[in-house]
Amino acid sequence: MNLPEPNDPLEALLREQNSYIDDGGFTARVIQTLPPRRRAWLRPAWLMCATVIGSVLAVWWVPWGSLPALDLSALLSPNPQVLLPWVLVVTVIGSLLWSLVAALQWED
Repeated sequence: MNLPEPNDPLEALLREQNSYIDDGGFTARVIQTLPPRRRAWLRPAWLMCATVIGSVLAVWWVPWGSLPALDLSALLSPNPQVLLPWVLVVTVIGSLLWSLVAALQWED
């Protein structure tokens, strides 16, 4: 196994805090030769549609009336019959919000 040289300039360059290493314009030339992206709006639109459909299904299928009352004593109790329905509701709402944020912050 070859040990690295103690004064390796490439190693010193990589240890610096610079986030960009000058490549003589190579990156810019490669980006310019890439074909333009078509339908960049399609992916976030599909994600937004899936989020809306998931939200509608969650509102429709979750038995909101039969959820146990949620108070501090219920949160502190280890009773799974009280906590599990609320954990599932929070998980569904969290995943829908996450997909909504992902659709709104999509960058191509």
